Amino acid sequence: METQSTEHKLLDPEFEHTPVPQEYRKGIPSVAAVWFGFPMVLSSAVIGGVITAMLGFKVGIVAMIVGNLLLALMVGVLSYQGGRTGVNFALTAQRTFGRQGYYVVSGLLSTVVIGWFALMIGLTGTTMHDSFGANLLWMTIIGGVLYVATTFIGIKGLSFLGWIATPFYLLIGILAIVLALKSGNTHILSYQSTAGAGAISFGAAVTMVFAQFADSGTMTADFTRWAKNGPSGLIAALFAFPLGNFLAELVGAIVVASGVIPNATSNGGDIMRVLAGHNGFLTALSILFVFINLGTVSAHCLYNGAMGWSHMVKRRMRMLTIVLGIIGIIAAVSGIWGAFLNWLNLLGVIIPPIGTIIIFDQLILRRAFDSERVTNWRPLTFISWALASGIALVVNFFAPQLCVAVSGIIAAAIFFTIGSLLNKGHASAGNQEPTAAAK
Repeated sequence: METQSTEHKLLDPEFEHTPVPQEYRKGIPSVAAVWFGFPMVLSSAVIGGVITAMLGFKVGIVAMIVGNLLLALMVGVLSYQGGRTGVNFALTAQRTFGRQGYYVVSGLLSTVVIGWFALMIGLTGTTMHDSFGANLLWMTIIGGVLYVATTFIGIKGLSFLGWIATPFYLLIGILAIVLALKSGNTHILSYQSTAGAGAISFGAAVTMVFAQFADSGTMTADFTRWAKNGPSGLIAALFAFPLGNFLAELVGAIVVASGVIPNATSNGGDIMRVLAGHNGFLTALSILFVFINLGTVSAHCLYNGAMGWSHMVKRRMRMLTIVLGIIGIIAAVSGIWGAFLNWLNLLGVIIPPIGTIIIFDQLILRRAFDSERVTNWRPLTFISWALASGIALVVNFFAPQLCVAVSGIIAAAIFFTIGSLLNKGHASAGNQEPTAAAK
């Protein structure tokens, strides 16, 4: 009876500082709805379109598939761990980086996702202004307030929004494709790059796909800790990567390949450009879509940020939602949307090693966790992270044709594994009994 009553409350406890109890865990459909609708957003379509304009349709699609499979691998494993333990990202990071060290990792990611929150609010205002002539400032503020309100509800709000946003995106995406093919080129398979010498490499395109969700993907435990167990958390994440994100990017790719998007290398698959200017019903539907769609990713990012900061400052998630939401709205009004690609480049370099280190530490090398063994700082994890990020930076500047994200992941796995084996060897040698001669 107690479990049933909690299910009917609008504002459930969010368990910022403890594992989610089994009686509050949710079925796969509810957790999958949280993740499925997250990547099915306008920004994914834009990126899918940019990659297509840079590489051509066929090569671009392959880059999107590779990037999404890479996301599926990392986010899936971290989601399995989230469902298995029931703890959020902050507590997960504490196990690997230390009781004090986790502040660095959790603080970084929790701040970066607030940046994404601000970017999505800015995109809301920009999209409404460019596509429908609405007031930029007011659309930005209204969008921000609505997204903060959704996040304030908590995981239930994210799940409910996911149930609405996913079919809505599919509907709008199909309409955009039909309109684009009707007025543009239908031979999309033969579409070639229009970027010329300025085209990005295949590896850089894979990094773009991965980097867009590197932060929230690493923090996936905030969502999948609500799953009943590890396998359920894994399955829920697979709805987002590769399925949801690839479908969103595919819409942008097809629209760009039809040739109806001007300056596709910079505008990408902005489907609002296709939908605007038609009959009143389609215009109203498109406006509603903008707020629901961008509200999905905004609420998810704000939830990640509020969850992380709530644990670090020992306050409730909902209070931090309001505080960080106001900061994000102010940042959006200031025009932070213009730094979008710079954020992607930063994420592709420094964030992928974090998830890799957590996976190797908790699931591959340690396999079991003893809370009494956690120290304040674990230098090996920070050394591995710094070295792997350094390798990724070198690749980014001197071998941009390679995939920066993959370079960082592989480097983190190698450095952390070698360091762990050396530490284990030293610990074993130090624990040996002295010989008779030594006695």
